[in-house]
Amino acid sequence: MNKLKKKDNSEDMSNSIKNNENIKNEKNFEEQKSISAEAIINKKEIIFDIPMNITIELGRSKIKIKELLNFSEGSMFFLNTKKEDPLKIFANGKLIALGEIVMSENTYGIRIISIKNSFNTMN
Repeated sequence: MNKLKKKDNSEDMSNSIKNNENIKNEKNFEEQKSISAEAIINKKEIIFDIPMNITIELGRSKIKIKELLNFSEGSMFFLNTKKEDPLKIFANGKLIALGEIVMSENTYGIRIISIKNSFNTMN
C-alpha cells in the first residue's frame, strides 16, 4: 500500500509540474504575442519617420552639351510640357501622383489632382 501511495504522490507531483510548465508556456506565448504586436507597431513608427525626397517635375528637355555650355543669365530653353499639363510628383524617384501649381502668398505649392493606384493601396 505504501508503494501505491508513493506512486500516486509522485504522479501528482509530475502532473503538477507539467501543469505549471503549461501555464508558463501559455504565459510566454501571450507575452510573445504582445511583444510581437508592439514590435510591429514600432517598426511602422520607424518606417513612418524615414525621410523622403519629393520632386516635382515641371517638364523635360533634351539639349546638346554645346547648348548647355552657352547658357548665361537670361538664357531660355523650352520644356516638353504645356502650361495645362499636370506636373509629375515623385517620392524618392518613383512617380506617386500628379498635381498642379498653386500660389500661396509668395510661395509655390502643389495641389494633388490624382494619386497613383499602387500608392493608394499602401495606405
